[in-house]
Amino acid sequence: MESHPLDDALTVLAGTAPEYGALGLSNHGPMGAEVLGQLGHSEAVADWVMAYAVRLDVAPPPAVMPLSEADWPTALGVPGSFPSWLALFETELADRPMAAVVGEWVPRLVPGTIGAAAHGLIRTAHALRAFGEAATLPRRVEVATGLAYWASQYQELPGPPLLIGHQNVPEALADLPYLPEEAGPEPLISDAVRHMADIADEFEQAVSSLGPGGDAVALLDALAIGGARAYLRNAEDGSAIGLLHAVTAPLALELILPWLAVEDHDAALAYAWQAVASLHVAYDIERHRAGTDDGDPPATDVLIALALQSGDVHALKLTEAALRCHARTNDPALLFAAADAAGRLRD
Repeated sequence: MESHPLDDALTVLAGTAPEYGALGLSNHGPMGAEVLGQLGHSEAVADWVMAYAVRLDVAPPPAVMPLSEADWPTALGVPGSFPSWLALFETELADRPMAAVVGEWVPRLVPGTIGAAAHGLIRTAHALRAFGEAATLPRRVEVATGLAYWASQYQELPGPPLLIGHQNVPEALADLPYLPEEAGPEPLISDAVRHMADIADEFEQAVSSLGPGGDAVALLDALAIGGARAYLRNAEDGSAIGLLHAVTAPLALELILPWLAVEDHDAALAYAWQAVASLHVAYDIERHRAGTDDGDPPATDVLIALALQSGDVHALKLTEAALRCHARTNDPALLFAAADAAGRLRD
């Protein structure tokens, strides 16, 4: 039987590290390959992965043994622990159903959602969507890898995020505090959001201003739209990469929610909001400037063609997420942001 292009890609990418380069940038290869299929272009996966993989580092040696029940809490957020986390999740997924493992571990990991710019969450989400479509071994390994990356890059923000306020998403985003000028720019998103500790009280209070309840997907859509509008306001000032994650991160949680018990949804949503809020504080500097969203947004086929032409994995991921959210909300800011990213970001 002929294998699926995504499975072939994941098999190749399983030999690469979760981060690469001197800065420790996140490996987006598996996410990009999965998104190409979702956009209807599985035929492009092999060539795209071949071009992307040349920048990646080789996977670290496997751990001698997985983390134990006693050891794992102290390994959260320790980057060098990735091999041990991977061994843990590979063992877990070999012994237990996917839903049981995800349902147990994601609630443990959501307080550290912002780690590595939320790429643990995002990578896990794309892997789970792929596994839900076909329960193959490469996709199971990719879920284990996403969870392991999430755990090893776990990073908490000032909190916890208690949604006890009365504001809706646009109001809560508009009232977020600003970082002090001396915080300065940072090379990585994970470093930028650490500055939330500089304004811990203000940040925690602002996060708590969002009201509870309502439909989960509607809340995630509202966060994504807020992220798209912030992207359009600030992309020219160098905040494009930081703020596009304010779109892709909440819409990644949408893909994970079906794997969680209903009683765990509220906490996951609260921590997703907290993560998005930190991105806005760090990068949404021009909060009251109009975005570049005049005219008619591009049609779906045009937008996908632009993303493919770009070849940039962030543009591809943003396009897929924006189209998914736009199908429910019809908000044009999502499409304008995706089109801008396709033109601005070139691989």
